[in-house]
Amino acid sequence: MTDLPPGASPPSEPRLPTPGSVLLLLLGVALLYVVGGVTLQVLFGEIGLALTQLGLLLAPALYFVFRGGYDPFRTLALRAPTGRQVLGGLLLLAGGTPIAWLLAWAQSFVIEVPTEMLEAMAALFRTDDPLRILWLLILVAAIPAVAEEFLFRGVLLSGLRTRMSRWGAVGLTGFLFGLFHLTPYTAFRFLPTAWLGLVLAWAVYESRSIWVGVLLHFLNNGIILMLSVLPATRDMASDADQDPPLLLLPVALLLLWSGARLLRTPALPDGRTPDPSRS
Repeated sequence: MTDLPPGASPPSEPRLPTPGSVLLLLLGVALLYVVGGVTLQVLFGEIGLALTQLGLLLAPALYFVFRGGYDPFRTLALRAPTGRQVLGGLLLLAGGTPIAWLLAWAQSFVIEVPTEMLEAMAALFRTDDPLRILWLLILVAAIPAVAEEFLFRGVLLSGLRTRMSRWGAVGLTGFLFGLFHLTPYTAFRFLPTAWLGLVLAWAVYESRSIWVGVLLHFLNNGIILMLSVLPATRDMASDADQDPPLLLLPVALLLLWSGARLLRTPALPDGRTPDPSRS
C-alpha cells in the first residue's frame, strides 16, 4: 500500500450505478419511449424517429450519469479500444450474424413473419438518391448506434456488472435489449435482436470500450440498410422464406471464438484478470 502524505485522504473508488438504479432508469425510459416516441414520430415522421433516439434514449442516459454523480468515463466505458479489440469485435459480429439468421428462422416456426411489413420496410428504404441513402444511414445506423449503446452497453451494463457475473450481466443486457424492441409487430425479431444485444454487450464488456459497441451496432444496421437499398440484394432482404446459412455455422463459431480471443483483456502478471469497471 502506497504511503500518503500527512493529512491526505486515500483515493476514493469510482462511483458506479447499482443494478437497481439502472433497471429503474430503463423502465422509465421504456415508458417514456412508448408514449413520447409514438407522438414524436406521428408529428415529425423520420425527424421524429431521430428525436426519439436522441431525446428519449441518449439524453436520459447522460442525465442519469451526470445527475447521479457517477464516474462518466467508467460508467459509459469511454476508453479508446485497441486495434486488436476492434478486430476482435468485427470478428465477433461476423460470427454472430449467421447465428442471428438461424435464430430468426427458428423463431419463424412459432411466430409468423409479417411478409407484408418486411416488403413495406424494403420499399421505404428503396432509393437511388445518394443524399437519401446518407440520411437513412444517419437515421437508422449512426444515431441508434450512439443512443442505444450509451443506454444499454454503457449505463445498463456498467450497473449490472457491479453485482453480477460477466455472463449474468452480458446475458441480461442482451435479453433486455431484445425486450425493449419488442412490439406486436416486431415479435418475430425478438431472438435475433436479443442475440445482437448479447454480442454487443460481450464486445463492450471485454474491450471495456463503448466505441467497439458503437462501431459494431452501426455496421450491423448499416449493412442491413444497404442490403435493402442495393438493387442486387433488395429481394433477398425482404424474402422471409430463405433458409438460414447452416453451412456457415462452423465458420461462424470459429469467428466467434477468434473474436473472443482478441477481445479478451490480457491477464495481469499474477494471473488475475483486470476488473473492467476499474479500467
